[in-house]
Amino acid sequence: MTYAILFIGVLLFLGHIFSSLFEKTRLPDVLPLMILGIVLGPVLKVVSPESFGEAGQIFTTLALIVVLFKSGLDFRILSLRGAVGQGLLLTTVCFLLITAVIAFITQSILGIPQIYALIIGSIVADNSTAIITPMLAKLKIAKTTKTILFLEANLTGVYSIVLALALLSAASRGGTVSAGMLAADVLKSFGIGIVFALAAGLFWMSILNRVRRLENAISLTFAFVLLVYSLSGLIGGDGAIATLAFGVVAGNIRLIKRLWLPKLDYRRLMSLNSGEKDFFEEIEFIFKTLFFVFMGICLRLGRVDLLAIGLVLSLAKLVFRAPVVNYCVSRKITREDCSVITAMCPNGLVSAVLAAMIASQLPKEGAVIQDVIYAVIFFSVLISNLMSFRIEKGGLKWLGKAMFARHAAAPVLEAPAPEPEPAGEPAPAPENK
Repeated sequence: MTYAILFIGVLLFLGHIFSSLFEKTRLPDVLPLMILGIVLGPVLKVVSPESFGEAGQIFTTLALIVVLFKSGLDFRILSLRGAVGQGLLLTTVCFLLITAVIAFITQSILGIPQIYALIIGSIVADNSTAIITPMLAKLKIAKTTKTILFLEANLTGVYSIVLALALLSAASRGGTVSAGMLAADVLKSFGIGIVFALAAGLFWMSILNRVRRLENAISLTFAFVLLVYSLSGLIGGDGAIATLAFGVVAGNIRLIKRLWLPKLDYRRLMSLNSGEKDFFEEIEFIFKTLFFVFMGICLRLGRVDLLAIGLVLSLAKLVFRAPVVNYCVSRKITREDCSVITAMCPNGLVSAVLAAMIASQLPKEGAVIQDVIYAVIFFSVLISNLMSFRIEKGGLKWLGKAMFARHAAAPVLEAPAPEPEPAGEPAPAPENK
């Protein structure tokens, strides 16, 4: 037990170090955390997934709850208004195309049922906001390009969560039920979860000011999130969707009140303050650090075929993403920025947690899905980071010319003319003797 606590403490310290290196070097902290887990697990065999027992499933569920609530909390309804144009078009078309293409490839290679292939496709189509946002801060691209990428990363996370959970709900019920009955059952569970989450969100936001007067009040919001997840499942709803919806309500409560609930007392509906949001940032960081190490431990290096499939899917995601970027964004965006948009598609924590959840609920096919998704996360982060670095240094210009010919090239900045050297002082006039 002492060594286990020491191990967790060391991991959290390393997580902070890797996060600091990410800000300076742009090397995503996901990679060293996964590599550390791979070394401790499959390579040195210090620990194994079986060592965690049921605690591993509980940890995965808690990580899912935190990720879902934080994703909803960070989602801004008003961002949809700014994404009505090319941002929303790019996100929707790219997500649907990547989901279909990845599903077709995985079904062809692995021979798994179509619904499982679609689950893999919906998860691979996600883009990680946590990885993309810090990388954007160091890239010299247009403000419009950054806005498009930020909106896409937030929207694809929601798309991926909703579709993957809907498909998982259908797959867990088996193939003896018709597609219509499965769809009706999924819509029912989603509807109950969303309605329950809306009611729970309005209730909690209305009493939040009183809750803050209690001792250790910040942790009570997290406790209420756990209640929303569990109670929604007990009444027949989907706990994951309820948690996501509760986060959306908590993050947009003032807008919801102003637009749809004008008769309620506005002063009673409070939003989370900066301290409460920081608390959830810290929780997400802890779970992210521990989970990516856990993910590396669970990765089966003996299945080289699944690692190769992960690499193929990561490359396919890039290849089929390029034409969508070419035709869904404005011609005013330069070829270089289009190359950056294409490269910015790494998978992250949402994909990892969804894969682990699927592995726990689908014992047979879940392990294969988990290994493929984990491999995709590793290779997609590595490829995106290398491509963005090369583009920033002026490389990969052939990619822009070949894939984005309809877009204008970046203007060539002329070198400033050298300043004339200051004239020397005039020689003194000869003295008259």
